[in-house]
Amino acid sequence: MAALSGLTIAAVSVAAQQVSFERIVHADREPQNWLSYSGTPFNQRHSQLKEITPANVRNLELKWVWQVKSLEKFEATALAVDGVVYTVQGPPVQGTYQIAALDGVTAADEREQRPLIRGLAAPAYG
Repeated sequence: MAALSGLTIAAVSVAAQQVSFERIVHADREPQNWLSYSGTPFNQRHSQLKEITPANVRNLELKWVWQVKSLEKFEATALAVDGVVYTVQGPPVQGTYQIAALDGVTAADEREQRPLIRGLAAPAYG
């Protein structure tokens, strides 16, 4: 779990120009975003969004699927910031993570082959 939390910090660092400490501390003010591992600093892992209810959950449909580049088993928690979903392509290769920034609507990778984050966290294997 600690490794996964570190991975979240690493992913937030990629978007540091967009996510201030103030935004993370007050993440409850922007429920459309998922700015940290648990959504907010209170670690509730529960969204405040009201669009999905017990009455309409059965109507949900899959809109897109994104395939990671790795064939190895790994776990990661995606972050959502201003319509962009940040995650990793797989476990680190030679201590380096490949970060993906996906458009939240189309899943288009906005940062294909961009700079990597080195050694900030270990992958969580299940």
